[in-house]
Amino acid sequence: MERPFPWRGMRLHEFILANMEPILMEWEHYARKNQPTGANMNEVELRNHAQGLLEMIVADMMSLPVEPVQRDPTRDRQPGSERDDTVAQTHADCRLASGFSIDVMVSEYGFLRATVLRLFLKENEICNPEEVSDLIHFNEVIDQAVAESVTRHAETVTRHQNLFLGIIGHDLRAPLQFLSFGAQSLKRAQNVDDRLSLLGSHMVNSVLRMKEMLDNLMDFTQTRLGGGLKISLIEADLARISGQVVEEFRSANPDRVIRNDVIGDCTGRWDAGRVGQIYQNLIGNALQHGSLQGEVIISTEGTSADVVFTVHNLGPAIAESDLERFFDLLQQGLAGKPNPNKNMGLGLYVARQIVTAHNGTISVTSSETEGTTFRVWLPKQLSAPATVGRGV
Repeated sequence: MERPFPWRGMRLHEFILANMEPILMEWEHYARKNQPTGANMNEVELRNHAQGLLEMIVADMMSLPVEPVQRDPTRDRQPGSERDDTVAQTHADCRLASGFSIDVMVSEYGFLRATVLRLFLKENEICNPEEVSDLIHFNEVIDQAVAESVTRHAETVTRHQNLFLGIIGHDLRAPLQFLSFGAQSLKRAQNVDDRLSLLGSHMVNSVLRMKEMLDNLMDFTQTRLGGGLKISLIEADLARISGQVVEEFRSANPDRVIRNDVIGDCTGRWDAGRVGQIYQNLIGNALQHGSLQGEVIISTEGTSADVVFTVHNLGPAIAESDLERFFDLLQQGLAGKPNPNKNMGLGLYVARQIVTAHNGTISVTSSETEGTTFRVWLPKQLSAPATVGRGV
């Protein structure tokens, strides 16, 4: 016998409270089937925060108006906001600690949604706007919980990865120093076979490249961990800094022509070590990607207010479509199109971070006929360093 309209059955949040245990049993069964290989999780671990999630959903639904008006699902709770952890965020922490992938964790929410609706609709009919509104609200709360869990899971994984990279970068410095000392000794040794001297030069070059990569890795992890790129301003002379860096590259690359031009007064207030790192990254990029026969030209020119320096090399041009995002991390150009100037490393990304921290600008132009030129502009006086935060 059909129920006359309007018929009011059990509200969805009332149904969840009344059927909490059957829903939790199905969640537990699903989690057991999908737990990480080799894990033998008990009932408490499998259920984790499922009951808390359901209670949170019920509380949220009971606090909403009964009118069938869709609301903003991000209201009251923003992923990453400065509040106590939500149940969904804590659930993500526990699932990550138990070895659950983000895919499996998200699928748990999908299963929870399907289970609640399947059991509810088996015993209840949707006959009026109030009940439709309940379904909308239920799905909104589930979607918000998914967003919170995914954000927390991804942020935690990224933070752990960056900490791991930072530890590697720090621990590799000591053995690298020993390698550098041995390579320099072999290169400068007298009365040795020319082949050993040449080997020493190659080793010095390799160590220099490894040190550059480690420096970039440490800077990258620092910005990704949220600390920003720290700079210490002192009186510095870019003519001297560029000369020192160029001499290092000349020593490590005796078969390459590297020209260094300086014009005007190039003194100002900068982080000398960081600016030297810009020179290192740009010159290293030019040597790596430029023509072996063409010279690399470094030009530093100072005025009363600023300094502009450029690094130029001949060689294959950077695709025009790549120029706009060339300093983005791991930018590789158009898919499927080979490009010998692919920006695969951290060097150019870190260079831009350092320039930005000095309130400067960095740009690149490239063509087959004119070659590739990186241009850096730095103001001489910097009252307050710019904040360089996270991001890639």
